[in-house]
Amino acid sequence: MTAPLPSSTAPGSVFFGMMGTPFQSETVTSLFRMVDAALRQGRHVTVWNCGHATGLSQTSLCRPPDLFAPDAPAGATTATLIQALSRQYGDRLEWLVCRYCMEERGNTQQIPETKVKIPFSFQHYLSAADSALVLGVKS
Repeated sequence: MTAPLPSSTAPGSVFFGMMGTPFQSETVTSLFRMVDAALRQGRHVTVWNCGHATGLSQTSLCRPPDLFAPDAPAGATTATLIQALSRQYGDRLEWLVCRYCMEERGNTQQIPETKVKIPFSFQHYLSAADSALVLGVKS
């Protein structure tokens, strides 16, 4: 029988804050790659979306075709990617959306896997994570 890993090497939790417009840059692709990698490592991942990033989990968002990945499934959207990650990793992934940003931008048609939170919750989730990264776009 092996001893449990010390807490310093055990998988922890990661918080990703996403701000900005989807598809304005490669930031969304980077976010999904980092979320997937953290989940594969056994970490608990929380993703908080503010601003136009609240559209990532909207049911009606259309994703531009990826010319560099011609084998990507047709009709794949960021919402379907979130749903696939949720199915695969269960409650180790929390996908959160700022209620005020979502409503202000009309992104109210969210997938069921999304939890809508008031903006004041941001600090709670950020502080609760072992590590954090906030991604955004500079306008």
